[in-house]
Amino acid sequence: MRMRRPCLAIPLVLLAGPAAAEKPDPLRARYCGLMKGCGLEAPPGWCSEEDARGVKGLRYDETRCKDARDLNARGVRNDDLPGYRLYAFLGHRYRVEYAVKGEVAVSAARLTYLMSELPLAARLLTEIQGTRYTAEYVDAERRRFRGSKGSKLAGEADLVSGSPQEGTVWYFGVGTSKVGPWKLRGRSLMRFEFAPVPSDARRIAYQVRIVTTPTTGFLNAIMNMGLFKSIVNGEIRGMVEDVTEASRKLETHAPALQGSEAWSAEEKEKLGALLRIP
Repeated sequence: MRMRRPCLAIPLVLLAGPAAAEKPDPLRARYCGLMKGCGLEAPPGWCSEEDARGVKGLRYDETRCKDARDLNARGVRNDDLPGYRLYAFLGHRYRVEYAVKGEVAVSAARLTYLMSELPLAARLLTEIQGTRYTAEYVDAERRRFRGSKGSKLAGEADLVSGSPQEGTVWYFGVGTSKVGPWKLRGRSLMRFEFAPVPSDARRIAYQVRIVTTPTTGFLNAIMNMGLFKSIVNGEIRGMVEDVTEASRKLETHAPALQGSEAWSAEEKEKLGALLRIP
């Protein structure tokens, strides 16, 4: 708590005349504006009338509100610090969305297992695909992980809703990325959904949506450029395809991996479990 010095505070107030208005908190304005503008209920006493006006000039339309309403409907809290940061993020003035969808040749059951064992998935991708991936859980519940892909992507994210078993996961995190000549750092919200293709149990249909909020109009303009979006979408698609290729080549590489002294007994056990999944 910041201590005040009474002997200095009194003359300063007298010199200032009427009490100066407290400078608005931009984080609170983003949070409160989103709550009110999207028809969501903020905890009592959290939002003043001024804060609830939100970001000046921002339209709280369906595009702006959809993610917040979906997360709220899924039970993602808005009355704790993680929820406050997440909803304030969604209330930012600038917004860029990347979206990729398609079909790949991997079974839903095998992908579910890989997404539930991220360190194993990263190890397999590195060994089989030749691109260095890393992943480690940083909490006992395995809801937060730290990971990277080569020199292009690194970050830490929390699973805020869903599960691989459900076929829908929402991750919110912060990281750095190298996109063409640009190197950026910031927060993102990712929604990944997948389901078996009805005509082929060994294929899935998937959708990836990533929302990020540039801090300036200049960055917003860059990140909304067609070229920039094309590069990012290509990277997203490439990671999904890496998983597909690793799964396809798994049986061929498995004997060498299971016989390697570089793999622990626990990793080999998990690898065996993966191999038993069609």
